[in-house]
This record gives sequence, C-alpha cells and structure tokens, in this order.
Amino acid sequence: MTRNTVDRVAALADLRKQLGTRVVTGSELLQVQETWEVRSVTGMAGLNQQLGGGLPKGQITEIIDSGKGGGGLVLVAMLAEARQSRNYVVWVDVGCGFSPEGLPERDLESLLWVGCSSAKEAVEVLDTVSRDENFSLFLIDLRGSTPHDWRSVRASQWQRILAQLRQHESSAVLFASEPVTSAAKSRVRVEAELSCRDLDENREQLWGRLRFSPVEKAVVSAPSQRTTEWQQVG
Repeated sequence: MTRNTVDRVAALADLRKQLGTRVVTGSELLQVQETWEVRSVTGMAGLNQQLGGGLPKGQITEIIDSGKGGGGLVLVAMLAEARQSRNYVVWVDVGCGFSPEGLPERDLESLLWVGCSSAKEAVEVLDTVSRDENFSLFLIDLRGSTPHDWRSVRASQWQRILAQLRQHESSAVLFASEPVTSAAKSRVRVEAELSCRDLDENREQLWGRLRFSPVEKAVVSAPSQRTTEWQQVG
C-alpha cells in the first residue's frame, strides 16, 4: 500500500468518526443498492434466473434477439405477466410490427401501444412516458431499427430516463439485435429454434423452448466512433 493510499484511508476513517454513517464510498453505495433492489418476475423462469430473480425496477434491461422469434415471445410473456400482476405497460414499437391478433384480449387491457418510425423517436417516447407513475413497465421494441439509429441518442438522455425509472420504481426493457446503451444494467441474449410446425403449440410450451444467456460488454463506443463490440459469455 503506497503512502498516498494510506493517507486517504486514514482521512476516510477520520471523516467517518466525525460524520458517522453519512460517509460511504461509491462501491459501498452500489452494494447497498443491489441489496435493496426490487425485482419483478417476467413469467419465464430461465430469464428470471439470468436476471437474478427478475427485472430490476428503476433500471434498463436489454434483451438481445437472435432474430429467430425469441424476442417476440419474450415480449408477449412480459405483457401477460404484467396483466396478471395488475400492472400497466407501454409498448413502444419501431416499425409498427406488433399485431394483436392471436393474443388474449385480457392481456391487451393494460397495454398502451405507441408506434414509431425510428429508434431515436422511440427513445424520445420513452423519455416522455417514463415520467408517468401510472406505468410500471416499458417495452421498447427496436428490432425494426438499425444500430446507427439508436447510437445517435445522447448519454444524458439515457441518464435522465434512468432517473425517472428510479423515481417511480418502473422498468424498461429494450429489445434489439445487438446491445443499445451502456446505461443498461443487464443484457441477456434469447435464442429459439422454431419452425412453422411449432406455431401450433400453445405459448406456454413455446416459452419453455427459449434459451437465455448473459451478454458481456467488451467495448463501449461513442455514437461517432466505431461500432460497439460485444461478446457472449459461456
């Protein structure tokens, strides 16, 4: 331990003697937050396990869709779980690909759907609706957009959205083909090997065939820099 480090430790100990528990380090604050973090179940045991018990409230979670139908099934499962929990949901849909046909009408009763033409517009909508305390879950479907589109969103806007989510203890889930923002607390990849014949199965059976794995951040790039690189764990 260097002399400077020893001096800093001694100074911190002295401050704690004077001010008591009001003095904590940043890492200690993070530990406290994670200890008290409230989570809501997603309706899928595999996803709950990857997220440490469920969706963290006051946070952004990313679901990386392999493009084989898994993301859509997760969206529908979260919508059904929210209805059972008597929570209101905002579904922000880039490209307006959502089709309510085939979904139980009861699952649509607590849903507010917003169609957008770009990811940047979708984030603007999230920035607005996340200020409303009446909604507990925001599903942002960016699968119909390009990475260049969402990388134009400023980091300050993501931080403002995070502050609003924390204020109301709500959750935002981003669905995209690759990771979107460093503001996300968790990132999980969903994969599904489904064929046309599988569509005859009920949705509970289809949910059971989804596979989830964590995604680790490798490099975070600014919007004007090269593409963000990510790697899958395991």
